[in-house]
Formats: sequence, structure tokens, C-alpha cells
Amino acid sequence: MTTEADNVASGIADLGPIARSTVREAVRDALRDLIISGGVNTDVPLRQDELAARLNVSRTPLREALHALASEGLVTVDPRRGAMVSKPTVQQLFDLYEVREQLEVLAGRKVVAAGDIGHLDDIASLNNQMGAENDPVEWAQLNQEFHARLYAPCANRELIELIAVLAARAKFYVRILVSSKPPAQGALHEHQAMIDALRAGDADAMEAAIRHHLRSTVAHVAPTLPD
Repeated sequence: MTTEADNVASGIADLGPIARSTVREAVRDALRDLIISGGVNTDVPLRQDELAARLNVSRTPLREALHALASEGLVTVDPRRGAMVSKPTVQQLFDLYEVREQLEVLAGRKVVAAGDIGHLDDIASLNNQMGAENDPVEWAQLNQEFHARLYAPCANRELIELIAVLAARAKFYVRILVSSKPPAQGALHEHQAMIDALRAGDADAMEAAIRHHLRSTVAHVAPTLPD
């Protein structure tokens, strides 16, 4: 009989779960981007066989990805109708961004207090790259990366992980934002205000810039969603 200790010694325990987790997360991310891009109809039962073929995966990681996206509110799993892409509501937008604002303000103030600004040129370049990007899904991905890099010097890794989870869930709303150029351009100016505040070492200005940025997104996106 093979024991868990034997598996650990041989490397089996390390390799198996890591590979499966990687596949599951890759399928989840691909499916999330497909939903965000509008490639799947909302409120229509998903044909999992067709979707698995489309993503070139088996049904097992697909089912796991659907349940993961259900926890994000992008998918609804109905026992009778199966899995369907959800229509996020205004209230879900408000709830998500209310939490996101508090966490990002905390992270922003911690980054300013740390005084580490060696990454500012890098994120400024990323912000410029976003200005030349026209694909909504890619823009949303770059936006998520911008926020992750901005707060990277924060020493509280639990806080950074929570922000990353919420930023991934917010990509649906960011795609809506970027579909209209004036709001999207405004977001880039708001990013620049955050960069300037960090460069100046001004925690209050950083907090104000973060709050304005996230609330501006809510203000532009909310009218497009059902009550």
C-alpha cells in the first residue's frame, strides 16, 4: 500500500494537484474572457459539450470552471435548466465596487507609506499601452494588470490576493466601460492621477484618486445594467 509520505517522497503528491489546478484555472480564465467578450448569450442554457469542444477541453474542468464563475456571479447554475451566463445587476455592481474601493484604498495608502516607487515607470508605460488598445477584452486584462502592478509593493499579501479576485470579477464591467471611448479615456487620466500621487508620496491624494476612479466606473456602467 502506497502511503501519502511515499507519494510526497516520489513527487506524486506535488505534481498531480498542481497540473489539475493549472488546467482548471486556465479553463476558468478562458471561459471568463469568452463571457466578457460577449461570445456567449445570457440567460440561455449552455450546451456544455459544444462549449468544451470550443475551448478544446474535457467536460470535467469545464464544469469546475462553471462553478468557479458561478461564485463570481457570471454564471448561474440552475438544477433544472443547467448553467447559464448571468446578467449582472446594478446592485451586484454596487456591492462589488463598494468592497473593492475599501481594499484598494487600504493598499494604495500602504504602498505610499512603503515609499517604493521603482515600478512607476513600468505602470506608466502600461497605462500608455492601454491608450492604444481597442479590444475590450484585452483592455480589461491590461486594466487588471495595471491595478495589480500599482499595489505590488504592498506588504500585505492577503490584501493583494483579495484585490486580485475582485479585479477579475470586475472585468465584465470594465469591458462595458471601455466600449465607450470617452469613459475609457477618462479612466486613463484617473490612472495617471494615481501614479502622480504615488510619485509625490501623497497618501491622501492617492486615496482620493482611487475613490474617484472606481466611482467613475460605477457611474458610467450602472445605467447599462438591469435593476
